[in-house]
Amino acid sequence: MPHRGVVSPVHAASLALSLLPAEAWACATCSLREPESAVRSVLLVLGLMLTPFVVLGVGLWAVRRASREDTRKDPT
Repeated sequence: MPHRGVVSPVHAASLALSLLPAEAWACATCSLREPESAVRSVLLVLGLMLTPFVVLGVGLWAVRRASREDTRKDPT
């Protein structure tokens, strides 16, 4: 008799497999599509290369802003 709140491995596996996109189940010939244009490919690569710098910049901006707000609240 299964206990309440306990998930069987079969149910967990079926849940995990249901989260896969439909393209993952398609055969290679069914999922073929036109190649990207050269401009879009270059823009995608540049965007992927610049993403860490943007994230770092936003993080530094947030830290500086938080420190400025702390100094305004506590002028000691």
